[in-house]
Amino acid sequence: MADINKVKTASANKIEIRSVFATFDKNKDGFITMHELKDSLKNIGIFEGDKHVADMFGRVDSNGDGLIDFDEFCELFESISSTEDGEEEGHKEEEEEDRDRDLKEAFDVFDGNKDGLITGEELGLVLSSLGFTEGNKLKECKEMIKKVDMDGDGMVNFEEFKKMMKDGGRLFPIS
Repeated sequence: MADINKVKTASANKIEIRSVFATFDKNKDGFITMHELKDSLKNIGIFEGDKHVADMFGRVDSNGDGLIDFDEFCELFESISSTEDGEEEGHKEEEEEDRDRDLKEAFDVFDGNKDGLITGEELGLVLSSLGFTEGNKLKECKEMIKKVDMDGDGMVNFEEFKKMMKDGGRLFPIS
């Protein structure tokens, strides 16, 4: 039964990742270019320099073809949310640091005012900019926050966000 639940969760995650990928793939050619990545980041309020975007792009573009395909995009999400078994301890620590850095970058997308907390309003802004209709409904955004908020303050801090991502959860529903 646990294996069936893992398959269902993996399938739901792929659908969610496909939806996010599609918002970055502006021309719908099945690839994200560096320009599309930079524009998408800008659309959600992240103004990164060319070097930072190039570094980020290079980490995701594992085959070095200058394009991010869906499989590479999925690898990024998988590296964030899973731990490889059988890794050496030193390598595990390095992988964990990489995952935490990637998670922090993802968290920062939602944390518009950079105060270390994601509010319902901030979540709504990001979701709206990505084309998700849920972003236009503050009440729904606050409900999404409530599902992840472990300390009851009405906001999501980085530790809550990290736990949610590592547990395979979602901050917002699949549309």
